[in-house]
Amino acid sequence: MSVPMSQVLATARTYLNDDNATQFPDPVLIPKVQEAHRELQEELWAIGSPIVRGAVLASYTVGGVRLDAPAFPPTDLLCPFMLWENASGSTIITPGWQPMTEAFYIPLGTAPGNTLGFWVWQQEAVLLAGSTANRAVVVWYRRQIDIPVLATDKIGILFGESYLAARTAAIAAGSVGSDKVYEAMTALSKENLAKVITANRGQQKPLIKP
Repeated sequence: MSVPMSQVLATARTYLNDDNATQFPDPVLIPKVQEAHRELQEELWAIGSPIVRGAVLASYTVGGVRLDAPAFPPTDLLCPFMLWENASGSTIITPGWQPMTEAFYIPLGTAPGNTLGFWVWQQEAVLLAGSTANRAVVVWYRRQIDIPVLATDKIGILFGESYLAARTAAIAAGSVGSDKVYEAMTALSKENLAKVITANRGQQKPLIKP
């Protein structure tokens, strides 16, 4: 289970020799934790960590050009990266799932068939050429982990505090021109990043077997 942001704040202040929070109180330090949190999510995405991937079972209704709400889009969606389709009403364990093909655009005049076939991610929406039958669709997507706002909020990343505290201290030191502290904390954050990646790495991309 991940720790609350208060632990990151306390450790970062220890690195900065500011345990009494005189130079870096919460309103000053929290935005720096949040920036470090965004950076960490990018690092986890780059190595294919499952913690920043999600999946949702959505549906397509004849006549539409998008996946139906409310299942899609999920609130934590950043962008989809893989779609599979099956007959309407299928569940994740139903046989017969077929991979869909991502396209740059759907050509004008494309006639709907009995499957969807193609999908396009455009203006933060999944666009479809349509189908002559309702379809079930599983969307694998890149997700955003909630960025903590309050000191009591969980950081949402296992062992993430080791990177976040050092990186937060580096950002804070840089903001006041402490170059040596910035360099030392940057080096520590890079060292700790390897530990976080080890704890949260995935072995392969998720697949649905037809």
